[in-house]
Amino acid sequence: MSQPPESSQPSPGFYPDPSGVMRWWDGKAWTDRTQGGVPPQAPPPKKSHTTRNILLALLAVVVLVVGGCVAFLGVAANEVNEAIESGQAENARPGGPDNPLTIVEGRPFEVAGFRYAPGWAVADDGLGGVTVENLKVTNSRDDRDGALVEIKFMAGNEVVALVDCTTEQIPVGQTTTLNCISSDDFPTDYDRITINDAF
Repeated sequence: MSQPPESSQPSPGFYPDPSGVMRWWDGKAWTDRTQGGVPPQAPPPKKSHTTRNILLALLAVVVLVVGGCVAFLGVAANEVNEAIESGQAENARPGGPDNPLTIVEGRPFEVAGFRYAPGWAVADDGLGGVTVENLKVTNSRDDRDGALVEIKFMAGNEVVALVDCTTEQIPVGQTTTLNCISSDDFPTDYDRITINDAF
């Protein structure tokens, strides 16, 4: 700090210092003592809120991202559950992959919108194997679709012969004959015939 305004060394006393505060001059230098006996205090430094604001913005982004992920996962989980339940319901319906439908030779039946006509027969393929002849199906589903079914010859809980039958894609309302093949011998002892979608 500079000296008091007078060129000669003034006697001790209160004089305005360069900042304008009445400060005690001890005859040689300024002291910390000000008018009223309390040293002046510097104004508190202004706090910068930039870091806090950045952290709050990042927190908001994290909350939005996590919330969006949780919402997305919740929707995805619901869709998966619905698909599983739908698939389980599809598999559990009569003639579904996990629920074979018992059928009687020559009689009509229906599996999930495919109507199978009467008059079909179990036959020997001429080489000692088993086949199914004249199995006709009409597509009563909502869309063009093809049949891919398994016809099983059962003795109790044992499959003694299996015939796979397929069609091309069938337009709605059209009837076609299934192509049936097997590598199994004609069964001599079976108590029922079942049909189910292959998948």
